[in-house]
Amino acid sequence: MKKLLGIVVLCLLMVGCATSQISMVGNKVSLSSFKNIALSSNSSMLGQAVANELVGRGYKVQSPGQTSNLMLRLNLDEAEITEPKSLKAFSKEGVDAVIVVSAVGGYDQMPQSASVQIINTNTLDIMVGINWQNGWGGQQGSIADRVMRKGLTRAAKEIVNALDAS
Repeated sequence: MKKLLGIVVLCLLMVGCATSQISMVGNKVSLSSFKNIALSSNSSMLGQAVANELVGRGYKVQSPGQTSNLMLRLNLDEAEITEPKSLKAFSKEGVDAVIVVSAVGGYDQMPQSASVQIINTNTLDIMVGINWQNGWGGQQGSIADRVMRKGLTRAAKEIVNALDAS
């Protein structure tokens, strides 16, 4: 009887938890084919963490400040970063791709969800898009929940692992 009760409790615990989830549009991209990647200047802290992870893997990523300066010099508006005229202007300046990261924070200041796109400035195509959702476990703030949820660094690593085919 105790064994059966233990199995039921274990099953209930497993049903009450979920790891982070990633859905992808397109295929993984070999980021090594991009020599100069611009990070959208209106990317969140998660966007900067994704950029840091890419730099740590040897990629050249412009900081949001560099992207803003380039946009000012080209007389472009921040909201137009993914518009064809902006992407073509970036391409003429030697930028191969633009990464746009939009994220929402959770109740515990950890990322809750994010959407990431890599846009090729030559073809104007979205090369790959990722939707990421943080995990959860049990009631918000519980020990199980804290174990299942990922902080900024782990979330950025998961996202880059999903993006990069190299």
